[in-house]
Amino acid sequence: MYAKEEDAMKKRARLWSILLVSAMTVSMLAGCGGGEEKKNDAPMPEVEVDPDAKVELNGEEMSLADLVSKAQEEGDIQSVGMPDDWANWKGSWEGINTTYGLTHGDVDMTSAEELSQFAAEKDDPTKDIGDIGLSMTPEAIKQDVIGSFKASTWDQFPDWAKDPEGRWVMTYTGSLAFIANTEFTDGKCPASWEEVKDGDYLVSVGNVLAGAASQVAVLSCAIANGGSLDDVQPGIDYFKELAEAGRLDTGDTSSARLASGEMVCCVGNYDYSVLSWRDNIVAENPDMKLDITIPYDGSVTNGYAQIINKYAPHANAAGLAIEYLCSDEGAIDRAKGYARPTKEGVELPEEVADILLSDDLYENCTNISDVESLNSACTKIAELWEREVLPLVQ
Repeated sequence: MYAKEEDAMKKRARLWSILLVSAMTVSMLAGCGGGEEKKNDAPMPEVEVDPDAKVELNGEEMSLADLVSKAQEEGDIQSVGMPDDWANWKGSWEGINTTYGLTHGDVDMTSAEELSQFAAEKDDPTKDIGDIGLSMTPEAIKQDVIGSFKASTWDQFPDWAKDPEGRWVMTYTGSLAFIANTEFTDGKCPASWEEVKDGDYLVSVGNVLAGAASQVAVLSCAIANGGSLDDVQPGIDYFKELAEAGRLDTGDTSSARLASGEMVCCVGNYDYSVLSWRDNIVAENPDMKLDITIPYDGSVTNGYAQIINKYAPHANAAGLAIEYLCSDEGAIDRAKGYARPTKEGVELPEEVADILLSDDLYENCTNISDVESLNSACTKIAELWEREVLPLVQ
């Protein structure tokens, strides 16, 4: 199953210890407070909304004003897999707090873990909202653990970025990108899979057996070499050649390895992730020369879907959070985190648009909205990788 990365795409190694600490904290609060849920007693800001704006929460239509009122009564929202440093979620949580007065907390985890969390605590839920890989949406629907919400801006999202019944909406995408330490790549990042192949440096793709972005990298490479969702063999053959030449690095694709110089050229991550890597690394080491591009001969565009827990203890607050994420402000927040908003008609401020990679780099990207085909391709890639590529790694 195509799920979030364990390292570059949101490390979760400490998940269970975090959950244990959270559980202990809740227990202590309950003991001190007589078992009552901690409330947000802060004064709520007055909010002006379009009196004609309508939303739909779990099949029930209501005015946006009513949703705001009910959400403010709940006062809090708890998310999973939406940490501050991922696609600038921090900006949105701050915006939601400033605009509506809602407090927030998050426990970071993979897409699969998010769904498991919703299911495991359905009788005593603590989480309201999550962010899962697009390919996990069929599983979420199958498990019947997600509610539905249609924002007042629902019609401003393309059909490929939302579920017709409102069970998920994909407010942002990323595209497969390259990042390179140009000290070892002739002064620039390779602009294509062909240029990577012609180099003499190690190429890092990550954990193709289980890593989402790593599998997308192989799929992107397959497309660049005449393959498709139904024919991933060209991508496998490409990496077999790198492995035979001793140029394939199968270690983690992480900012730490890039910063240390252990990783030279990463071809296994998304644009918004590697752009954040660059900022953080250069802030610590201004002398390191890093370059980023989208391979012009093959790059897959994919995204993450925002969902509401079917059993959310703060269902109205969850809906209001989605409403904010589906607004122009939410779209701008994603762009500030280098993600590409899917909302149509959003005009990004000049200072935000300027930090993104040039639009022309994305002209040849393949936007995949067929979740079933994507999952099938990634499963095939993992199988072929284990059978044909790994035995050749030197």
